[in-house]
Amino acid sequence: MPKKIVSICLLFLLSCSFYAIGNTQKTLDIFELFPIEHMGPKFYFTSVSEKIIFNPYDKDGRRETNIFEPDPTDNYKKEQYLLTKKNRQRFLSASKISETDTLFVYDYVKNQLYSFSINQLSAFAIKDVYSGGIDETEYNFGFAIMANQLPPDFDPYKTSFVYIGEKNPFAQQQLTLLNWQESNDKAYDYVAQAYGLHYYVTKCFAPFGYPACERLVVKNKKNSILFDHDYQNGDAQPTPLNGKDKDHEYKMQWSGKLFKNKPLAVIGFVDVVFGCATIDFIEPSYKSLTIKCDNRH
Repeated sequence: MPKKIVSICLLFLLSCSFYAIGNTQKTLDIFELFPIEHMGPKFYFTSVSEKIIFNPYDKDGRRETNIFEPDPTDNYKKEQYLLTKKNRQRFLSASKISETDTLFVYDYVKNQLYSFSINQLSAFAIKDVYSGGIDETEYNFGFAIMANQLPPDFDPYKTSFVYIGEKNPFAQQQLTLLNWQESNDKAYDYVAQAYGLHYYVTKCFAPFGYPACERLVVKNKKNSILFDHDYQNGDAQPTPLNGKDKDHEYKMQWSGKLFKNKPLAVIGFVDVVFGCATIDFIEPSYKSLTIKCDNRH
């Protein structure tokens, strides 16, 4: 092959490689935080079990433990175990988390960031509520934050996300609560405006009225569609739209710059029963980010 053609091919391949690297979407592991109140003093817990690949069963039906195995007289009877130094090291290794990492809790409703050094947090194995308690895979492995380490009125339900790593990925720019109004466009039921964009919602129903679904369309000033998604799943239900009814005030759907170096996001459109909710980005080339909520049934 002539040298000139080889050179051109090499330049083309390098260009493609550079383009691919520049356009790679770095995946973030985002977790949830939830209160534990039935095991003594209240604390908040983040499970990172989804980062762990547990050993498979061997030919004799035995599973070699990754992290911990209690005393034979115990036999996984306890609801929770504080991980010993040895088991903590195994846990960190299995979950690829370092003692030098930081656990970031971002309250997107109040635009407040809390940070905790991993080496200052206790690690626990907490029996899953759907567990039979037969081995370590029936437990949620994660970190505990004591109640007094967060504000007295802190409520993580539909207000916060957790990230564990070296640097804070959250943009810390206040998200916008979407203010829904009846739409004048007959193609949609409701509209909200934020960031120079129009957010349209259409209520819909599958055959026989179940499951309910909700379509979200986001358009720019030129009326070009930037996002079009049906939130429909047999294991998820649309959340009530923001606003008031006779009994409640709802603050569910938010949009804004949630992460550094990522497009505007939308959250809060569905309640998921089986599985975990997603964070969606208003950018066609960006995939949704599924929250690691360790939802087992």
